[in-house]
Amino acid sequence: MDQSDRSILLSIAIPTRSRAHYLRICLDHITAQFDDLQVKNSIEVVISDNDSQDNTRQVCEEYVQKFPNIKYFRNEKNIGFDGNTIAAVTKSRGKYCWHIGDDDFIQNGALKFIVDFLSKKEVAVLSIGFHPFVNHEASTKRVSNINESLIDYSTGAEEFYRKGFCEGILGIFMFNKDLWLKARQQITQYEGLGIYYEIIMRMIIKSPLPLAHLSYPVLFTGQDYKWNKNGTALFTFMYNVRLLKKLKTFGYSDTFINEELDLFSKSLPKVVIKAKATDLKYSFNNFYIIWKEFYRYPLYTIPATILLCLPNSLLKFLKKMKKQYANRIF
Repeated sequence: MDQSDRSILLSIAIPTRSRAHYLRICLDHITAQFDDLQVKNSIEVVISDNDSQDNTRQVCEEYVQKFPNIKYFRNEKNIGFDGNTIAAVTKSRGKYCWHIGDDDFIQNGALKFIVDFLSKKEVAVLSIGFHPFVNHEASTKRVSNINESLIDYSTGAEEFYRKGFCEGILGIFMFNKDLWLKARQQITQYEGLGIYYEIIMRMIIKSPLPLAHLSYPVLFTGQDYKWNKNGTALFTFMYNVRLLKKLKTFGYSDTFINEELDLFSKSLPKVVIKAKATDLKYSFNNFYIIWKEFYRYPLYTIPATILLCLPNSLLKFLKKMKKQYANRIF
């Protein structure tokens, strides 16, 4: 299935597992835009079901029957988040691919602009702005004010990253599938936390095509934080730190890597607070994880260590108080 079908401009690849309720809303946001025949004829939707244990199959079959450009595939066993994300792309046939989460909602009207843009411009990546929380009223209302003045081009991967156009969020990247496949072939193993991001970082440093960013927030992402339970925020953060340290082997400069590591170190205490608020365990292993990656930054590692020792209940309470205080002010 790695062969592209040039009649399909964009494949929206959706990895999913046992979240049928969110997936239905996600698909409703996409299919609501199929009343535009150019959009409908240019796009396919590929759902890769990672052995769901709910009614995901039944939900998908409803949409497949209504829309020939929606394809449904089911893994016989759970192959993990990374494996399923890769599968969703490799089963796609479009020139470009956009992998989004099953709880990500595309702004009504956005697909029209995206199809028009990608049909005229040859790019390696088009990243997009996003809303961190869902607003059903805003996301379902059709917009027509997205235009090319909101597109920013970068001359290289490091500039693209520094501008904030390359955050490690699944749904913000549309990419040239052929270039993606070449970058994917360079990876022999992965740890299951975000291989999609490593592929993008490998891809853009070698890309002969322009890198583009749409500032308009066309995606509503992060409908719940179940993925973040047990302090996953810390482990995701550390994955990104390890990836950053690997970038030299991809072709990134030492100056860029060191500058970004400095910025990451400053964020460490905040990340620990966020992770503790979602039940990060107090353990020797978590101490080791922090010090292994940040021993050269004691100014931030020591406060992070102290925070790790505090009861989770206390940090949850303080976070709640801070949120209530901010709401009163604004």
